[in-house]
Amino acid sequence: MIKRKEAMSMDHKENFKGGTGSLSFVHLFTKEELPKTRLCSVLTVEPGASVGQHSHTGEGELYVVLDGPVTLQEDGVDHILHTGDAEYCSDGHSHGVYNHTDKPAVLMAIVML
Repeated sequence: MIKRKEAMSMDHKENFKGGTGSLSFVHLFTKEELPKTRLCSVLTVEPGASVGQHSHTGEGELYVVLDGPVTLQEDGVDHILHTGDAEYCSDGHSHGVYNHTDKPAVLMAIVML
């Protein structure tokens, strides 16, 4: 399946998952287009913004850092991820993303059922 950029939806969220600041999402595919996913998006985390710490139940989430670095907290432990690094938060675990830099960070986020 090919999907052109013009067909992708976008939205912005503030304080996402209890985090801080502004995030923008480009939704590459919808859950109807990819039935075994709940989210397949490119996420831009503005400087000083974060995706709050959250857990996954009955699903997992994959992050791929497209433009970093970011601080990723996985099960309460901080890790610095750089461009090209990836993290998978499996069922029953938690994570959050923090941009402590002065430029936007970009990640691909896929929530798999």
